[in-house]
Amino acid sequence: MTDREQISLKAQTYFDELWSRGDPWELETSEFEHKRYARLLEILKQPRYERVLEIGCGSGTFTRLLAPRAQHMLALDVSTKAIARAQAANGTPKQVEFRVANIMDYDVQAEGPWDLVVMSETVYFLGWLYSLFDVCWLASQLFKATREGGELLLANLQGEAHGPLFLPGIIRTYEHVFVNMGYQHEYQDLFRSQKDGVDLEIAMLLLAKAC
Repeated sequence: MTDREQISLKAQTYFDELWSRGDPWELETSEFEHKRYARLLEILKQPRYERVLEIGCGSGTFTRLLAPRAQHMLALDVSTKAIARAQAANGTPKQVEFRVANIMDYDVQAEGPWDLVVMSETVYFLGWLYSLFDVCWLASQLFKATREGGELLLANLQGEAHGPLFLPGIIRTYEHVFVNMGYQHEYQDLFRSQKDGVDLEIAMLLLAKAC
């Protein structure tokens, strides 16, 4: 088994173990999460997108909320347990396809171009598992796979209190990677609220590929 295959297996095993417990981050039920979803939907510029790619969809809660604005939506997650939960849930529109895939091994250009790419609470896990070069390469491929005028939506927890993965400087570094590939700023915001009595801050960034 190659090093890359070992990393992919590590990722799938880690997230399968979490999702086997149910909804590990209360993404389906938390009032905080649903407020976050609503804010993400608000900052999108277009009323409708022809082709949407969601990376790290989990059990598909945000997927189903975004789906009415998509003509076709492909939602990927590395966890077989998460995708099984997403596929079993009620209320999934017919234009949504849930699929098990590691985004680092998926050819983002093969099924593109994409009018909207969503990465919510995903990029810091990629940074934990893969090298910065690998993350940069993914950013370059996503930029190529985004249709001119298309958008990239990033949302990431940040704060020193939550551990090294969430240091604001590191989160900003990931954001700069996508900008350096050619995306342009459309909107930036910090969403602040409490979850289970803990203050949380989500960095939200909407980028666009200029026509």
